[in-house]
Amino acid sequence: MAQGRDAGARKGLAPRGKKPKRTAEQIELEKLRRRNELLEAELERTKLALEITGKAHALLEMLSESADSDPKSKP
Repeated sequence: MAQGRDAGARKGLAPRGKKPKRTAEQIELEKLRRRNELLEAELERTKLALEITGKAHALLEMLSESADSDPKSKP
């Protein structure tokens, strides 16, 4: 009994093996997922920038129209 206990204790204290290596497919999948995340974030930033540009354009157009129709600004 003591031998079994001692063997189990030694086995429990033995260094565990490394994690199993990932396959090439798993590595590729992880890279593609990360790239997809980055591209989605970039797309979101681009959409926001485009929205801001559109709003700025509309505001400048309104200012231009009001300046053209304002009789005070004409000499």
